Amino acid sequence: MNHMKKILAVLLAGTMAVSMAACSGSTTTSSGAASTAASSAASTAATSLYKGTSDPDMVTVDMRAEPPELNTVQTQDVASADILRMVMSGLIRLDKDDNPQPDMAEKWEVSADKKTYTFHLRKDAKWSNGEPVTAKDFIYAWEQGMDKSNGATYGFILYTNIKNGQAYFDATKTAPAKRTADEKAKVAAAEKNLGCVAKDDSTIELTFENPLPYALQLMAFSAYMPLNQKAFESIGADKYAKDAKQIVTNGAYKISEWTHDDHIILEKNDAYWNASNNQIKKVKYLMMKDANARMNAFKAGEVDCINLTGDQITQLTNEGQAVQKYVAGSNWYFQYNTKKKGLDNAKVRKALGEAINLDSFVKDVLKDDSVVADGLVPTNIKGANNKYYADGREKLDSYNVEDAKKLLDEGLKEAGLTKDSLKLTFITDDTSVAQQQAAFFQEQWKSALGLSVELKPMAFKARIAAMNQGNFDIVLAGWSPDYNDAMTFLDMWTTTNGNNNGKYSSKEYDSLIDKATKEADVAKRQDYLRQAEKLVASTDCAVYPLYFQVVPYTTTSKISGMTRSGFQEYDFSDGATITKK
Repeated sequence: MNHMKKILAVLLAGTMAVSMAACSGSTTTSSGAASTAASSAASTAATSLYKGTSDPDMVTVDMRAEPPELNTVQTQDVASADILRMVMSGLIRLDKDDNPQPDMAEKWEVSADKKTYTFHLRKDAKWSNGEPVTAKDFIYAWEQGMDKSNGATYGFILYTNIKNGQAYFDATKTAPAKRTADEKAKVAAAEKNLGCVAKDDSTIELTFENPLPYALQLMAFSAYMPLNQKAFESIGADKYAKDAKQIVTNGAYKISEWTHDDHIILEKNDAYWNASNNQIKKVKYLMMKDANARMNAFKAGEVDCINLTGDQITQLTNEGQAVQKYVAGSNWYFQYNTKKKGLDNAKVRKALGEAINLDSFVKDVLKDDSVVADGLVPTNIKGANNKYYADGREKLDSYNVEDAKKLLDEGLKEAGLTKDSLKLTFITDDTSVAQQQAAFFQEQWKSALGLSVELKPMAFKARIAAMNQGNFDIVLAGWSPDYNDAMTFLDMWTTTNGNNNGKYSSKEYDSLIDKATKEADVAKRQDYLRQAEKLVASTDCAVYPLYFQVVPYTTTSKISGMTRSGFQEYDFSDGATITKK
């Protein structure tokens, strides 16, 4: 991890997989029979024809992409989240059912108004450099994330939630070394009023601007993880977490080896408070982009868990190999650069979406039980009054070639363009599956609308950079939830949000999200969110929802008890074991 709020990579069957969790899902065996589970977490215990890798103390899994950023202040994607979840510990962790459990905080109290949380830290927790983990490590990390001069993409998830965080963010627009005396005074005043205080070395008082129904889940998210100040400042922010020896951790595992664009090896941290529950000594993460190479490596005993394409599901099922799946709780969509001439017109944007036969895309290209999106928020995200958010939601746009043609003609006329003068480039990941998907969209635009769209495949890290810089026309983007609430998919489209790469800006949208943030009545809050969803994804069509993801995968018989869910793509700290041969 987005959405962690983590941006996803298209690496197989439409996915890079996922970040943190969903509340319901299904697992499917090779027989094809699906059974609904109480949790989206899938525990690997299916029978396998393959014994797996040879190292008796290590399991090997494929994460498909190089983590672009392991600095918790700056990270924004799922690949990085996969590693950070294992090597960093926040106040809270998620168990195998994605429920919040104690981690660095062993207990906490919540105020009557649900705004103030007092966390009591474990006094025996240690950093990998031997220093104790203290309350100040959390405050320091949060202030780094809220410091505007750092440009943290996820800064908003801190400064819009923590009391007086916005004032601190506004005061820190200049880098610390360049601040004038007056600016330093303003920063100091804002810091003094922040709603996060280290009462002593083991007590944190955290006050939010508004009651947050998902506050405890948020504490397991990377942006709320601690930072060792001594290490961060001695290594330097520009170099921190770029290599295995340039990061200090406090989680269940340590990074022992990092060969960029190839693999990362984690080793069990015996000093971790719950180390007795971590039964696998070493975990190796591979970064294989090609689906065929991935399957060959699995069958050759070089990897113990891989995600699958639709064709590979059929292939393995026919062979009698068990296939498992989990509901990702993530969405995929077209993101448009609303500053691009032509794409600054909502009719043109909507036409590009309505021209795509998504039923055919899901059935004939993905083939993995993913479903056509009827909105931006996936169907397994919790909503008001013990229902799902999507229950009763107005369904948004769908495949309609005639309407798409009409909208395109009207939109081009309004923009002063023609089909020939509308020059569009579509960027996507450079994996084999991503390019197959892109080719489908390219053909649909050509046949339905007579538009020629250029495809531009890019490495995941380069694609993230292009999005952050606004250097794109259309991008196939995916988002994985940070917490189990619709807001994790909707606040990112506000004008000032760091993840709003398409530069969509609507006063009405910003107002609806602000109202939802402040609304205590859950039904009214949900109504504001649904209005905002319709505005951004239909009326203004700044993004166009495509599908909600299901992740199919297979394992060797070597792994048992590994957690896979919408909030935890891989987790080995919930009692996962290696089956002895």
